[in-house]
Amino acid sequence: MKIPVVIISCILSIFLCKVFCGEILSHESVTCDKNSFFSTVDLKCLNCDKKKYLVSGPDRKHCVCDERNILVKGDSYPTCLPCPADQIVTFDGSSCIKCMNLTDVLDADNSSQLCESNLCVSNEIIVDRDINGKLFETRKCIPCVGDTKPSADRRRCEPCSPFTVNCTCPSLTHEIISKQFCIPRNALSQWPDEEGAYHIHYDFIPSIDSQYLRAHLRSALFKCTKLKERSACQAVGNMCVLSMYKDSHRGGPCRLFRDARHIPTSENEVIPWIYYAEGDAGTVLHRKKITSRYRLQEESPLNTLNFTVAKYTSEGELSSLQPLESSDLQLCPGSLETLNSAFRVGAWYHHSCSIPISQLLKSFPTLEFFDIYLQFYEEGVSKLYAVPVLLKNLKQGNKYPNQGADILQWQLTRRFFLVDSLSGIENRVDTLAAVRFLKSVVLQVKMLHEVEEEGRIYPPLLILEYAELKGEEVESNLNVNLSFSVEFIMENDLPHIIDVSLGVSSAFAVVWSAIQTWSYSRRNGRVTIDAVTLTELLLISCGHLANMFFVIMTCASLFVLVYYKGQSVTHILLPTSAQEYFIYKYVMAAFLLKTIEIVRLVWRQVTIDIFLIDWEKPRATGNATSQPISIWRTYFIANEFNEIQTKRKTNPYIQLLLTVFILNIIGVEHWALAHPKLFLSVPNTQKNTPYSDTLRFALGVSIFIAVYLLQYFFIVCIYERYIKNEIQQFIDVCSIANISVFILAFENYGYYIHGRSVHGFADTDMYTIISQLCREEEDLVAHRGLIPASDQQTFQMYIPPQLRAYYSQVKAPLMMGLQLKHLPITVSAAFKIKMLNSSFDVNRSVQAYHNMNKFLAAFLEHALKDLDYEVKDKQFMESLLDIEFLDTSDKGIFYYDNGHSFDDVMFYGNEFTLFTFDIILFSCCQIFSQNYLLSAIYTAFVAKLITVFRSIWGRKNLAKKTLIDERFLI
Repeated sequence: MKIPVVIISCILSIFLCKVFCGEILSHESVTCDKNSFFSTVDLKCLNCDKKKYLVSGPDRKHCVCDERNILVKGDSYPTCLPCPADQIVTFDGSSCIKCMNLTDVLDADNSSQLCESNLCVSNEIIVDRDINGKLFETRKCIPCVGDTKPSADRRRCEPCSPFTVNCTCPSLTHEIISKQFCIPRNALSQWPDEEGAYHIHYDFIPSIDSQYLRAHLRSALFKCTKLKERSACQAVGNMCVLSMYKDSHRGGPCRLFRDARHIPTSENEVIPWIYYAEGDAGTVLHRKKITSRYRLQEESPLNTLNFTVAKYTSEGELSSLQPLESSDLQLCPGSLETLNSAFRVGAWYHHSCSIPISQLLKSFPTLEFFDIYLQFYEEGVSKLYAVPVLLKNLKQGNKYPNQGADILQWQLTRRFFLVDSLSGIENRVDTLAAVRFLKSVVLQVKMLHEVEEEGRIYPPLLILEYAELKGEEVESNLNVNLSFSVEFIMENDLPHIIDVSLGVSSAFAVVWSAIQTWSYSRRNGRVTIDAVTLTELLLISCGHLANMFFVIMTCASLFVLVYYKGQSVTHILLPTSAQEYFIYKYVMAAFLLKTIEIVRLVWRQVTIDIFLIDWEKPRATGNATSQPISIWRTYFIANEFNEIQTKRKTNPYIQLLLTVFILNIIGVEHWALAHPKLFLSVPNTQKNTPYSDTLRFALGVSIFIAVYLLQYFFIVCIYERYIKNEIQQFIDVCSIANISVFILAFENYGYYIHGRSVHGFADTDMYTIISQLCREEEDLVAHRGLIPASDQQTFQMYIPPQLRAYYSQVKAPLMMGLQLKHLPITVSAAFKIKMLNSSFDVNRSVQAYHNMNKFLAAFLEHALKDLDYEVKDKQFMESLLDIEFLDTSDKGIFYYDNGHSFDDVMFYGNEFTLFTFDIILFSCCQIFSQNYLLSAIYTAFVAKLITVFRSIWGRKNLAKKTLIDERFLI
């Protein structure tokens, strides 16, 4: 069934083609060969009929009669009539005429050329009509008279070159320039024929004797200075631009403009304006003559800068004066929609690429020169303001004044080019020796910051930098790097505010550090200022200065983010690269200082003194012997404490995951585009809009903080209150296990968790434990607190020096034994075993444990005559400054706390320090990598590394200080 359908379809297609194919024409290229022409009716190339004496015309758009036939009537297919054998076609192609020598045309195919090569002398021309148009019988020779000479085709007389004598150039008094101009030598005395005047100098390539300058420089100088030809003066200006404005030679093109470095006036109107005055850059760039007030709103007609460009050919002719498209200045390829979005007011733009040099030369085959003007309106009248150019390659002597930061040393210019492969042709060898191209273009627009001048701008500045390639590099088709950028900048008080804030906050940070150092010294029993105290001051100051630096830089960046994205009139713009470096410098300093604080924190936590006090008493068994006290409760509490040492209030991995999700997946990171508008995805028109580093920093920090606050609120206010609080559970487990925790974070200062069971014992079976808990729920037993009728179980303690001395005395033999146990392996095995057996055995460890347990229990029960303590609340100033003013030389003090003061020796109580380290590390990684995901991965890795280190050394310290074998800590 399918075959008939196919056959029918084919037959129908053939029929329809015969009917309708006249409406469908095949399209061919308009470039036809020499024997055909392009038909505008058939839209293809058709052959000219040679039998009808037709050949293709010069434009390949119609046929014409060949040179042996005259035109009878003309159209696309003209009618031609051959001339008799003894005649040739006239110059106008309408008639036949005899040649002066008939033998010249006999059996000749090209009689016209033979006829023109007859015996006419050198000063005669060939004509076939008289002055009134009458046709001669034969062609004639007519001499040129006066100061005229035959033209190149010998059909007319033309004037001789100026300053010639009888159309000859006297060699004694005149000089032939560019092989066509005869000029008196005295007219060229100020433009001597110096070898160096024709040299083009490059930065990394030897100078080149330019064929172009040798052919055109001196003739253009003469026509400009003597004949006042404007195009010649423009051509000299172009040559000055090609030589990078170098005027070190008398005969060079730039010497013409030495005395014309000013805005042009009617006194010197033929010389183009390509230079500004020396030292005038500061004045030029701060003029307030542009009256337009630009806006940032998308719908405003004044949200785009409009430029006009004057383009000149290498000969100095003005080729066009038209609106400048941003694509005209961009050597990188791209869509016009994207390229032409560069001049949006307030938005930064950057487009870079790496392309083969052949593609660049193909895209810009002709050499053009540009003068840029800003178009604005003043009282409804359109005006053009010249845009100055800062050429980085401009060289004066051995210095590059435009590469420095001193604006007073800058030399501003006006004209530039894109690609130059013309002046780099070597004179003698006639080969391309070098190509110079525009490597970097930066359009910098500075806006006025005064409130009354809002929306106005200073003159834009075009910053250019050229690069060059050798001829062999061009032949090898190397890739070249190109870039085009637009920057909008504005002076503001932000740097001054940052400086003042840094000074004031740093002073407060140092003062607060000094107070904390005082507290540290008191808690360690130091009464004098020594090296240890000063070192501690420096270490404490590191953390506070890091916080201050980061907070101020964050506030400054958030200020820029909010105002830049929210303003409709330009009150503030994005910081410059120098200002951003200033911000990043302090962020990096904050990271280094915060790292020191983290190291100090971890070291302080893994070196604390801790002891687990077992309140359990031996109980008699049925045969009147005492039942030994189980050690498993102590092991259990030690393991619980080991587990919560690295617990944090928030989860850093969830924190980083949510932050990256919001920034990268949702697209909030696109708010950092250097554009006044907010984007969640990058539109095609903004593909070349760069990301602002300041905005990226501000966004990263703000989202990080927002996610952290949400997580903190959920965990602290919901999860820990209604679901699970591991810190509070640890305190409850201590009470159930009948174990108290005695912690000394400093010499004389620490924390106490009262875990003594209100039931008197805890080493029992499950039924008894459950029964005890039920009785406690029904309030049938005493309260758990250290003070009778109180539930307060946690305290800050400030112990007497005697207690610390006895504590150290009891543990001294054990510490010595541990040191001997870790002697180097180079000690002989026999000596090592002997030392271990004599100095570090189980009996001594057990005895020390029981002595410490009894001593601390007696102290807490007020059973020691000379060592006692009292329980009280801290005064307001003590709580505010975190310092204890009372003297504890005679009696210790236990201060009521909020139930969590002991977590200061764990990560849980140092959440702010760890959080600030995470966010500073995340920000630093983002600054370097410009990638939020990579920053999050690196931050998570470092956080895990710190946790592992803290866990390993904390576990070792716990086993060492509690006199528990490390093998029981799991």
